[in-house]
Amino acid sequence: MNEKKAKKLFKKYVNNECSQEERDLMERFLESYQSESNPTSDFRFDSETKEEVWQKIAGKTKVPQANKNNFNGFILKYAAIFIGLVGLAMVFNFLSKNGSEKSNLVIEDNAIVLKTGDNQARKIIVGGGESITDEDGNILASQSNDQMVYHGKATTELVYNEIIIPKGKTFELKLSDGTLVHLNADTSLKYPVSFVKGQDRKVFLKGEAYFEVAKDPEHKFTVVAKDIDVQVLGTHFNVSCYTGEETYAVLAEGSVAISDKRAGQVSDSLSILKPGQKAAMQEDALIITEVDISDYLNWRNGDLTFNNEPFEDIVRKIERRYGVRIENGYTELESVRFRGAFKNETIEDLLDTFKESAEFDYEITNNQIRIKKPT
Repeated sequence: MNEKKAKKLFKKYVNNECSQEERDLMERFLESYQSESNPTSDFRFDSETKEEVWQKIAGKTKVPQANKNNFNGFILKYAAIFIGLVGLAMVFNFLSKNGSEKSNLVIEDNAIVLKTGDNQARKIIVGGGESITDEDGNILASQSNDQMVYHGKATTELVYNEIIIPKGKTFELKLSDGTLVHLNADTSLKYPVSFVKGQDRKVFLKGEAYFEVAKDPEHKFTVVAKDIDVQVLGTHFNVSCYTGEETYAVLAEGSVAISDKRAGQVSDSLSILKPGQKAAMQEDALIITEVDISDYLNWRNGDLTFNNEPFEDIVRKIERRYGVRIENGYTELESVRFRGAFKNETIEDLLDTFKESAEFDYEITNNQIRIKKPT
């Protein structure tokens, strides 16, 4: 579909003049933007066309107007936009990137850091091809793009490395036993360069990671996190233990045993999780609930999902995802809960979406964002 025809079709849509055949054509056109393998279009839509389409979408989503004293239950427009048009949020993101002025948001280039067993620290560049060697020059690990793979060697002594992922970045690590670890932003993982035969496999997590544990019935695998240990033989699960936030584990497949390590709570009993369950640390107990695991796992694909979460927690997720600092000067918003799903949106797209629903103002200075009460 060329630019002229695409603009004409959008215009007919906003005027309710599309035939069924034209609607089908537009849906296929929009759906094509969901595939990362498709080449980027050269289309350029003017601001008037984009505004017309947006107003059409806003009318169909039926999102309630903000009440300054009661924001509870708001559903973000991006989360509500499906209306039979697959991938529409992606198209608006594409249009905004190609038609707007350059963002004035400056993101600090915080590096991924690898600390080795001899107390050396080195910068890991995403997309690079670094190799990690021991003191004798033997290659212990090699990097390809955004993944570091440890090759492992026979050893009787545990030597630990630690990888630190800053805000705004993610990374993958394949341990010497074949376990694949997806590391979220603002996360560190301490792990053996090579596991020792006859000893349990154990890693230490601060932040959030998704584990695809290599099966080895003779060597139990344990993730040591804040307040909990997660024990497995071979399974897929997510653990989140950011400082000041809820500590939890979510199971995708297999089974895991959760132990409560908090002072006064230590016991020999273990809580067993089944796929689709979440174990979360509450004040006086470990609570297990059924959840939609996609809400907890899709960060691996670059998605950002809020499922009835308070704005205070959402701000932390945004800071981690985009590598920014947010100062909320509109404290009434902190306990307000929102639902929404974002994928490739810029930080400005995301904030503008919240602004539409919650009626706040914001300003950006370098990588500092200040949220302000509406005037």
